[in-house]
Amino acid sequence: MSDAEPGLRERKRRATRLAIQQAALRIAIEEGLAAVTVDEISRRADVSPRTFFNYFPNKEGAILGDDPTLPDDDTLVDFVAGGPTGDLLADLGALLVHSTRELIEERGLIEERQQVLRAAPELFSRRMESMKEFQAAIEGAIVARFAAAADGAPDASGEPPERRRRARLASLVALAALRHAWWEWSDAGSDTHLVDELERSFADLDALVSRSLV
Repeated sequence: MSDAEPGLRERKRRATRLAIQQAALRIAIEEGLAAVTVDEISRRADVSPRTFFNYFPNKEGAILGDDPTLPDDDTLVDFVAGGPTGDLLADLGALLVHSTRELIEERGLIEERQQVLRAAPELFSRRMESMKEFQAAIEGAIVARFAAAADGAPDASGEPPERRRRARLASLVALAALRHAWWEWSDAGSDTHLVDELERSFADLDALVSRSLV
Protein backbone atom coordinates (compact mmCIF):
# COMPACT_ATOMS: atom_id res chain seq x y z
CA MET A 1 0.00 0.00 0.00
CA SER A 2 1.01 3.61 -0.50
CA ASP A 3 0.79 4.76 3.11
CA ALA A 4 1.93 3.24 6.38
CA GLU A 5 -0.41 0.88 8.19
CA PRO A 6 -2.82 2.62 10.61
CA GLY A 7 -2.02 2.75 14.31
CA LEU A 8 -3.71 0.74 17.05
CA ARG A 9 -6.38 3.32 17.78
CA GLU A 10 -7.31 3.61 14.11
CA ARG A 11 -7.40 -0.17 13.72
CA LYS A 12 -9.79 -0.43 16.68
CA ARG A 13 -12.01 2.28 15.19
CA ARG A 14 -12.16 0.48 11.87
CA ALA A 15 -12.81 -2.86 13.56
CA THR A 16 -15.77 -1.38 15.44
CA ARG A 17 -17.15 0.23 12.29
CA LEU A 18 -16.81 -3.08 10.46
CA ALA A 19 -18.48 -5.04 13.28
CA ILE A 20 -21.48 -2.70 13.26
CA GLN A 21 -21.92 -3.02 9.49
CA GLN A 22 -21.53 -6.81 9.62
CA ALA A 23 -24.15 -7.07 12.36
CA ALA A 24 -26.63 -4.88 10.47
CA LEU A 25 -26.25 -6.81 7.23
CA ARG A 26 -26.45 -10.24 8.82
CA ILE A 27 -29.62 -9.36 10.70
CA ALA A 28 -31.14 -8.17 7.43
CA ILE A 29 -30.09 -11.36 5.62
CA GLU A 30 -31.15 -13.76 8.37
CA GLU A 31 -34.30 -12.06 9.65
CA GLY A 32 -35.27 -9.38 7.15
CA LEU A 33 -35.00 -5.60 7.18
CA ALA A 34 -37.86 -5.22 9.67
CA ALA A 35 -35.75 -6.98 12.29
CA VAL A 36 -32.86 -4.54 11.95
CA THR A 37 -32.85 -2.14 14.91
CA VAL A 38 -30.14 -0.09 16.54
CA ASP A 39 -30.49 -2.11 19.74
CA GLU A 40 -30.14 -5.45 17.94
CA ILE A 41 -27.21 -4.23 15.85
CA SER A 42 -25.49 -2.98 19.00
CA ARG A 43 -26.09 -6.28 20.79
CA ARG A 44 -24.63 -8.35 17.99
CA ALA A 45 -21.69 -5.99 17.46
CA ASP A 46 -21.04 -5.93 21.22
CA VAL A 47 -21.22 -2.16 21.47
CA SER A 48 -23.56 0.23 23.26
CA PRO A 49 -26.26 2.13 21.30
CA ARG A 50 -24.35 5.28 22.19
CA THR A 51 -21.25 3.87 20.52
CA PHE A 52 -23.36 2.91 17.50
CA PHE A 53 -24.42 6.53 17.04
CA ASN A 54 -20.79 7.61 17.18
CA TYR A 55 -20.35 5.73 13.91
CA PHE A 56 -23.69 5.88 12.09
CA PRO A 57 -26.71 8.22 12.26
CA ASN A 58 -29.26 5.41 11.93
CA LYS A 59 -29.68 1.73 11.07
CA GLU A 60 -29.93 2.50 7.34
CA GLY A 61 -26.51 4.10 7.49
CA ALA A 62 -25.04 0.92 8.98
CA ILE A 63 -26.60 -1.16 6.21
CA LEU A 64 -25.48 1.15 3.42
CA GLY A 65 -21.99 1.63 4.82
CA ASP A 66 -19.51 4.25 3.69
CA ASP A 67 -19.30 6.01 0.37
CA PRO A 68 -16.10 7.83 -0.54
CA THR A 69 -16.01 11.56 0.13
CA LEU A 70 -13.62 14.21 -1.05
CA PRO A 71 -10.99 15.23 1.50
CA ASP A 72 -11.46 18.53 3.27
CA ASP A 73 -7.78 19.20 3.80
CA ASP A 74 -4.82 20.46 1.77
CA THR A 75 -5.17 17.51 -0.64
CA LEU A 76 -8.25 19.07 -2.21
CA VAL A 77 -6.74 22.56 -2.13
CA ASP A 78 -3.68 21.24 -3.96
CA PHE A 79 -5.87 19.52 -6.57
CA VAL A 80 -7.86 22.68 -7.30
CA ALA A 81 -4.61 24.60 -7.62
CA GLY A 82 -3.43 22.17 -10.32
CA GLY A 83 -1.47 19.64 -8.29
CA PRO A 84 0.12 17.39 -7.50
CA THR A 85 1.41 16.68 -11.03
CA GLY A 86 -0.52 19.01 -13.35
CA ASP A 87 -2.00 16.04 -15.24
CA LEU A 88 -5.77 15.98 -14.68
CA LEU A 89 -6.34 12.21 -14.80
CA ALA A 90 -3.30 11.41 -12.67
CA ASP A 91 -4.32 14.04 -10.14
CA LEU A 92 -7.90 12.75 -10.09
CA GLY A 93 -6.49 9.31 -9.35
CA ALA A 94 -4.47 10.69 -6.44
CA LEU A 95 -7.53 12.52 -5.12
CA LEU A 96 -9.70 9.39 -5.22
CA VAL A 97 -6.97 7.31 -3.61
CA HIS A 98 -7.04 9.78 -0.75
CA SER A 99 -10.85 9.55 -0.65
CA THR A 100 -10.95 5.74 -0.49
CA ARG A 101 -8.39 5.27 2.28
CA GLU A 102 -11.12 5.48 4.91
CA LEU A 103 -13.31 2.83 3.28
CA ILE A 104 -13.60 -0.54 4.99
CA GLU A 105 -11.77 -3.21 2.99
CA GLU A 106 -13.82 -6.36 3.53
CA ARG A 107 -14.91 -8.43 0.56
CA GLY A 108 -17.52 -10.37 2.52
CA LEU A 109 -19.13 -7.08 3.52
CA ILE A 110 -19.54 -6.09 -0.12
CA GLU A 111 -21.19 -9.39 -1.02
CA GLU A 112 -23.61 -9.21 1.91
CA ARG A 113 -24.50 -5.58 1.17
CA GLN A 114 -25.22 -6.40 -2.46
CA GLN A 115 -27.50 -9.21 -1.33
CA VAL A 116 -29.43 -6.89 0.97
CA LEU A 117 -29.67 -4.05 -1.54
CA ARG A 118 -31.01 -6.36 -4.24
CA ALA A 119 -33.97 -7.05 -1.95
CA ALA A 120 -34.42 -3.42 -0.89
CA PRO A 121 -34.92 -1.06 -3.87
CA GLU A 122 -35.39 1.97 -1.61
CA LEU A 123 -31.97 1.45 -0.01
CA PHE A 124 -30.40 0.80 -3.39
CA SER A 125 -31.81 4.13 -4.59
CA ARG A 126 -30.27 5.88 -1.59
CA ARG A 127 -26.92 4.28 -2.36
CA MET A 128 -27.09 5.48 -5.96
CA GLU A 129 -28.06 8.96 -4.84
CA SER A 130 -25.06 9.17 -2.53
CA MET A 131 -22.75 8.17 -5.38
CA LYS A 132 -24.40 10.81 -7.56
CA GLU A 133 -23.59 13.36 -4.87
CA PHE A 134 -19.97 12.18 -4.84
CA GLN A 135 -19.80 12.55 -8.61
CA ALA A 136 -21.15 16.09 -8.32
CA ALA A 137 -18.51 16.90 -5.71
CA ILE A 138 -15.74 15.63 -8.01
CA GLU A 139 -17.22 17.63 -10.88
CA GLY A 140 -17.27 20.75 -8.72
CA ALA A 141 -13.63 20.28 -7.76
CA ILE A 142 -12.64 19.92 -11.41
CA VAL A 143 -14.62 23.04 -12.36
CA ALA A 144 -12.80 24.92 -9.61
CA ARG A 145 -9.48 23.64 -10.96
CA PHE A 146 -10.37 24.74 -14.48
CA ALA A 147 -11.50 28.14 -13.19
CA ALA A 148 -8.23 28.63 -11.32
CA ALA A 149 -6.29 28.02 -14.51
CA ALA A 150 -8.58 29.74 -17.02
CA ASP A 151 -9.06 33.36 -17.96
CA GLY A 152 -12.15 32.98 -20.19
CA ALA A 153 -15.26 35.07 -19.59
CA PRO A 154 -17.87 33.20 -17.52
CA ASP A 155 -21.49 32.74 -18.57
CA ALA A 156 -24.53 33.42 -16.38
CA SER A 157 -23.81 30.37 -14.20
CA GLY A 158 -20.40 31.71 -13.28
CA GLU A 159 -18.25 29.53 -15.53
CA PRO A 160 -17.90 28.86 -19.26
CA PRO A 161 -20.32 26.10 -20.31
CA GLU A 162 -17.56 24.10 -21.91
CA ARG A 163 -15.72 24.02 -18.60
CA ARG A 164 -18.70 22.39 -16.84
CA ARG A 165 -19.21 19.93 -19.69
CA ARG A 166 -15.61 18.72 -19.61
CA ALA A 167 -15.58 18.59 -15.83
CA ARG A 168 -18.65 16.34 -15.85
CA LEU A 169 -17.02 14.03 -18.39
CA ALA A 170 -13.82 13.82 -16.34
CA SER A 171 -15.75 13.11 -13.14
CA LEU A 172 -17.68 10.27 -14.76
CA VAL A 173 -14.46 8.79 -16.15
CA ALA A 174 -12.93 8.96 -12.67
CA LEU A 175 -15.92 7.15 -11.16
CA ALA A 176 -15.68 4.50 -13.88
CA ALA A 177 -12.05 3.91 -12.89
CA LEU A 178 -13.13 3.67 -9.25
CA ARG A 179 -15.79 1.11 -10.13
CA HIS A 180 -13.24 -0.85 -12.16
CA ALA A 181 -10.92 -0.89 -9.15
CA TRP A 182 -13.73 -2.18 -6.91
CA TRP A 183 -14.43 -5.02 -9.34
CA GLU A 184 -10.79 -5.97 -9.68
CA TRP A 185 -10.26 -5.80 -5.93
CA SER A 186 -13.32 -7.90 -5.12
CA ASP A 187 -12.16 -10.57 -7.61
CA ALA A 188 -8.54 -10.55 -6.51
CA GLY A 189 -6.73 -12.47 -3.80
CA SER A 190 -6.65 -11.51 -0.14
CA ASP A 191 -3.20 -9.91 -0.42
CA THR A 192 -4.44 -6.97 -2.50
CA HIS A 193 -5.78 -3.65 -1.26
CA LEU A 194 -8.46 -1.41 -2.73
CA VAL A 195 -6.09 1.56 -2.86
CA ASP A 196 -3.56 -0.49 -4.83
CA GLU A 197 -6.23 -1.52 -7.34
CA LEU A 198 -7.37 2.08 -7.72
CA GLU A 199 -3.83 3.20 -8.47
CA ARG A 200 -3.54 0.40 -11.06
CA SER A 201 -6.87 1.33 -12.65
CA PHE A 202 -5.80 4.94 -13.11
CA ALA A 203 -2.43 3.82 -14.47
CA ASP A 204 -4.25 1.61 -16.99
CA LEU A 205 -6.56 4.50 -17.86
CA ASP A 206 -3.59 6.75 -18.47
CA ALA A 207 -2.05 4.08 -20.71
CA LEU A 208 -5.26 3.80 -22.72
CA VAL A 209 -5.60 7.54 -23.12
CA SER A 210 -1.99 7.80 -24.26
CA ARG A 211 -2.64 4.89 -26.68
CA SER A 212 0.25 2.89 -25.31
CA LEU A 213 -2.05 -0.15 -25.09
CA VAL A 214 -3.28 0.00 -28.69
